Amino acid sequence: ENRKLPLCEKNIEKNGIEEKNMRERKKDVEGEIQSIAKDQKGEETKLRDLKQEFKIKNEAAKASRKALNVLKRNQEKIEMTKTALSEEIERLRATGTTEYEEKHMARVEQIRKTEEMVAALGAQSETSSNHLNHLHANSRETEAKVMQLKADKQRERGKAMKTQQELEALKKGGKNKLAAFGPWMPKVVAEINKNKKFRSPPIGPLGAHINVKEGTSENIAKAIEGELGGLMHSFLVSCSQDQKELFNLFSKLGLPQKPSIFTCPFTESRHDIQAKRVDTDMFPVLIDYVDIEDSNVFNRVVDSGSLERILFIPTTGEAESVLSKPELIPTNTLHATVANSYQYYPAPNYRSYYKEDRSRGLLKANIEELVEQYKQQLAQEELQEREVEKLIKQANEERMNHMKQIDAEERKLKLVRDKIRVKNNEILNLKNEEENEAPPDISALEDDLDSRKESLDVVVTKLDEENVKCITTTETAQAAKNAFTEADQSNAARREGVEPLSGELEQLENGIKKAKRDKEHYMTKRDEYKEKITKYEKEVEEKEERLGELVEKAKYWSEERIQSRKKVDSLKREVVKMEESLKQQEETQEPRELVTQKFDSLSKVYERARAQVKYMDETVTFLESMLLQRKHGFKIIRNTTSKNINRNFTTQLNARKYIGKLEFDHHAHTLTIIVNPDSKAAAAALDLKRDIRSLSGGEKSYSSVSLILALWNAMTPPFRVLDEFDVFMDAVNRRVSLDNIINYASDDRKFQFIFLTPLNTDNIGISNDLKIIKLYKRAS
Repeated sequence: ENRKLPLCEKNIEKNGIEEKNMRERKKDVEGEIQSIAKDQKGEETKLRDLKQEFKIKNEAAKASRKALNVLKRNQEKIEMTKTALSEEIERLRATGTTEYEEKHMARVEQIRKTEEMVAALGAQSETSSNHLNHLHANSRETEAKVMQLKADKQRERGKAMKTQQELEALKKGGKNKLAAFGPWMPKVVAEINKNKKFRSPPIGPLGAHINVKEGTSENIAKAIEGELGGLMHSFLVSCSQDQKELFNLFSKLGLPQKPSIFTCPFTESRHDIQAKRVDTDMFPVLIDYVDIEDSNVFNRVVDSGSLERILFIPTTGEAESVLSKPELIPTNTLHATVANSYQYYPAPNYRSYYKEDRSRGLLKANIEELVEQYKQQLAQEELQEREVEKLIKQANEERMNHMKQIDAEERKLKLVRDKIRVKNNEILNLKNEEENEAPPDISALEDDLDSRKESLDVVVTKLDEENVKCITTTETAQAAKNAFTEADQSNAARREGVEPLSGELEQLENGIKKAKRDKEHYMTKRDEYKEKITKYEKEVEEKEERLGELVEKAKYWSEERIQSRKKVDSLKREVVKMEESLKQQEETQEPRELVTQKFDSLSKVYERARAQVKYMDETVTFLESMLLQRKHGFKIIRNTTSKNINRNFTTQLNARKYIGKLEFDHHAHTLTIIVNPDSKAAAAALDLKRDIRSLSGGEKSYSSVSLILALWNAMTPPFRVLDEFDVFMDAVNRRVSLDNIINYASDDRKFQFIFLTPLNTDNIGISNDLKIIKLYKRAS
């Protein structure tokens, strides 16, 4: 009651002050109503100050309430601990301790031995785990090896089947060398010979008119065949009418693959290749090893194959040493075929490409040699397939051996881990027994009980103080909130008119009434507390008199007051032990102030670091989500661009009645170009995926132009230049390409188009959008 009395006095004083302040505020409000039109300077600053003051006081009130709750929880916790200690002391006094030390020593020894066994089993488990990981790695490698070998076997089987089919076709063709160019080729040539609608009989297949000179090495013959490629199966006609008739003949026969048709007037004169021929004696030039009687075939080989500009170099080392140095490169070198597997291009654009050897020996002198070559090739491929089968069998046996070892090791590892788990459970049970059977220490429990009682008294005192503080801060915060609210409303009222001030005046009057009522309430409480204090003081005097009588009776037995039930020796030993402990702590530990200072400093550092980590985590999360969105958008743009390029490419091919498409592999970063020059009607039942290397020079050039026009739409470069795009085109492809390019450039007038060609431009119509500039050689 003595602690509550000052609180009542304080509340009475506070309510009096609040009443006085509200009355003064009432006068101010009345004055504001009279002077609403006067200067309002400083009101906003005052409002901010009041808001800040309310914020500070409200935080103080929250902190006080929080501290009060903490104290209440501490009180409950201490009371629960006190009750538990009392119950434990009573239980221990009734039971006592026996045989604890013997059981304790036995458990400690058993725990030590079991832990040693667990350590040994752990080492064994780690060794087995490492071995098992190695076995799994070996098993994965073996499985990958088996898969690769199976793929190799399938590939070798496909080669053997293809070779077998070609060999059967050659045998069915008898001694007709045309059968080497396909089982249908003799029939095609026979039909051409029977057809009387040709102005000039077509020449073909061109490979039948091309021979290698006697004494030419096998590697050079393969290199020549590899460079000629699809030209070996193509035909020559002298005019467009013959080309159309030959194409219809191909369609009528239903050929699986239509040979390429080259159109050019037949002539008896051969191209003069001396000016363009490679000037060297270091390496063979492929044109020197072919024997072509027909001048038209020779001219086509020069125009499309450029054998006079291609070298044969036996090794890659020689190719690199010569073609990478401009001063060593022979004049007019286009590229070099190296080891029948690579194409090397000379400096300054020095580069090399792998080229698979697909030569079939079509340039052999007779069919018997070609059949014998196919037989040898078939035997080699079948032998290779059997070797791969043996390797697969060995790899499977190795894989099964790995699986058996893995199963055995896993069983062994499981057994060891089960033993470790059993031993750990034994250790845990022993430790639990040790903890549960700890020797009772009643004196320590009694000390803890006394300490809890003292702590409880301290907490109760602090709780009362904090309760008073909480009430005070809450009321202060409420007053600050009211002041801020009133100031805010006052400021708004000044702007809006007199009406809000009337409401505020009414609130002030209600506040005055409330403060007066609260003041009277606390005055009544104060009188009640004073009466209780007087009553308690009388009771204290009576109890002190009773205490004196009891003390006098106790002095009969002992002059000194004893408050402990422990023995004297025990108390002396505890005092000596505590003095030594205090002395040791004073010598070893830092002062309390220094420890507190370090703790505060490290706490601040920790809070700053945690705030930074939180900020960085939020930043990383934001950047991660942004990156995912950008990747998603990039994929949409990439797919859309790929579709647009493919659509533009097929549109350009459609102008020539070609069919084809672009296959983008974004994962492998590759682009596959598929073009079939057959018309849509004729190619409806054919495979679209025709090898682009089988196309003629003109068809390849037209496909390249179509690809560039499609890419231009996606790239949108301001300047668009094509150089010598029509050099390898025949007249039809060149005419269609020029029309497409001119129409394409005329439709989009936002860019500059420049096209360079060494060919005749007289048949190109000139308009306002098209200008032709011709450059002539300077007269000597």
